[in-house]
Amino acid sequence: EDVYQDNMDMVNAIVLGLLAGSAVAALLLKRFDRAANIIGAGGCIAALLLKLVAAIGTPELRQWCFQLPVILVGIAAAWHSIGYMAEHGRHRMNLYWFLFNLTIFAMMAITMQDRMGLVFLLTWELMGLASFGLVSFDWGKDQVRKASWIYLLACEAGGLLLVWVLIAMAGGNTVAATAAIVVAFGLKCGFPLLHVWLPEAHPAAPAPVSAVMSAAMIPLGFYGIFVWAPWVVGMPVMGWVFFFAGLIGMLGGIFFGAAQSNLKRLLAYSSVENIGIITLAFGLSILGGAANNSFMMNAAIAGMSLHIINHALLKGTLFLGAGSVYKSMHTLDMDVMGGLVRKLPATGLIFTIAGMGISGLPPFCGFASELLIYLAAFHGIAYGSGGVFAASLATVIALALTGGMASAAFAKSISAVFAGEPRSEKAAAAEHESLSMVLAQAFLLVLALLMTLAAPVVVALFSGNKNGSDMLLLPLICNGAFAILLCWLVLGFMMFRKYRSKKRPDAENLTWDCGFAEPTARMQYTATAFIQPLADLFNGVLKQKKSIVPVKGIFPEKASFAVETPDGAGRWVWTPLFKAASFVSDKVKRLQSGFLHIYILIMVVAILLMLTWSFICKATPVESTVDNAIAVEAVEK
Repeated sequence: EDVYQDNMDMVNAIVLGLLAGSAVAALLLKRFDRAANIIGAGGCIAALLLKLVAAIGTPELRQWCFQLPVILVGIAAAWHSIGYMAEHGRHRMNLYWFLFNLTIFAMMAITMQDRMGLVFLLTWELMGLASFGLVSFDWGKDQVRKASWIYLLACEAGGLLLVWVLIAMAGGNTVAATAAIVVAFGLKCGFPLLHVWLPEAHPAAPAPVSAVMSAAMIPLGFYGIFVWAPWVVGMPVMGWVFFFAGLIGMLGGIFFGAAQSNLKRLLAYSSVENIGIITLAFGLSILGGAANNSFMMNAAIAGMSLHIINHALLKGTLFLGAGSVYKSMHTLDMDVMGGLVRKLPATGLIFTIAGMGISGLPPFCGFASELLIYLAAFHGIAYGSGGVFAASLATVIALALTGGMASAAFAKSISAVFAGEPRSEKAAAAEHESLSMVLAQAFLLVLALLMTLAAPVVVALFSGNKNGSDMLLLPLICNGAFAILLCWLVLGFMMFRKYRSKKRPDAENLTWDCGFAEPTARMQYTATAFIQPLADLFNGVLKQKKSIVPVKGIFPEKASFAVETPDGAGRWVWTPLFKAASFVSDKVKRLQSGFLHIYILIMVVAILLMLTWSFICKATPVESTVDNAIAVEAVEK
């Protein structure tokens, strides 16, 4: 064990050294984009491949679960960046690779730590600042500056809370520290009300950066909770906190995501949805453990762990695909796209398969991980009572509703972007796809498809020899067998169709034109129109802003319909809160008048209040609901 740990420490040092060294070396290559690409991308990919090989067989499965998304998505994103940033970052590739490799460095350093402390806090802060630089890479755009500012506020708020946690833990206030930890890392995970930076930062950041942030960085919030507050697993009240946070996040994320017309904004809300699924599974595992339902607990935690990896592979693929679309059209507005499968055939196929997987459709890997969460919920329904029964029943209903909405959202995006005819001149003049960008997407998609077959092996590693672990593997094995059978059926159908087409003579006939003599692309459904019936159904939650110029007269000259779906948390919570804070600040700033007597008055009043408080109130020790000795021992582990 000691020899193994020494070897891993040496590998970790080499990996971090390669990432840091390539970041600094790339920074020095100003205006030498080709050399910066070789040093930056090469150093990043080499370091992550080394860590991947060394991590095989590691006994620390918790770290492996969070390291694997960073490694795999980091490799694909670095590869994709070479093509995506060719024009996007001309003469600035040195800065891009410095920030990119520094972000990967910080993420890997975080997953190599297993205890709370100052080092963890510093690497967490470095990750936030480096990724902020990447989000603001196109700082000349107003939208990018706004998104970057919101993201920086979220990062710094989380960092300040963690500083306060260290102070609270030193004073033995475990309850307050636990709440602060959940909020601090919940800002990174995108818990309800804390997710507002996601739909802003992802459309603003370069696509490879969005892939890394969504697929690998967001789940690190859970890793932070496990390291800083491991005792939450034994607190039933935290099970309910995570359950409701996940329930609201998954439903709210997909409802708001389905109504978006910006492709990357839709994917950002999809990340909120999938993090909600992971959070809900975590809550179910705690509730199952509190109810002594070991199968429910094991199934939920296995589904959570597997979904972290599956979401990383699928969402990384989708964000890289969105990058190829943006590179081809220089816009993310789905309402002006259409017919891009002619220019981006490989991207269209990869995006379609990944979209089906992230929607939880069988037999893809996204369904495999959700299947375990379903099993946990069904077991809770069958053998649970009271709150556990209600939570399990709500989980089944919410997962089914979320899966249906996700299917509709990705059916909309796939059809609006790739199918039909071009809806604008930009779509008609779209550029062809880049081979290096396609290969990066294919790399992640192939891994995602292999995860469908490898899911039983991964779950066996996570579960070990725990009670009921064999019952978790059988459904996954059946799903993998169904996937293989489906592949053979599809392949056989394609071969049969090709054989029949050779025996039939080609014939040209008029198609049904719906009564129009000359159909045009304007007659197609746009992305907004496709989803509008569902959006109207849930408009009580979405509160869409509609701008309508109605049709008037027999020969109308102008008519339009535009819909905007701003984030609910930003509109109903944070915007009013910041407006109130701004109003109070405007009033308070009058105290900075420079009059000495006002300052003296404030000090006298403060002293009187403190003296009154010390005489009236007696200091009482803060009692913790968790035994401090157990908490300290859990932190050390």
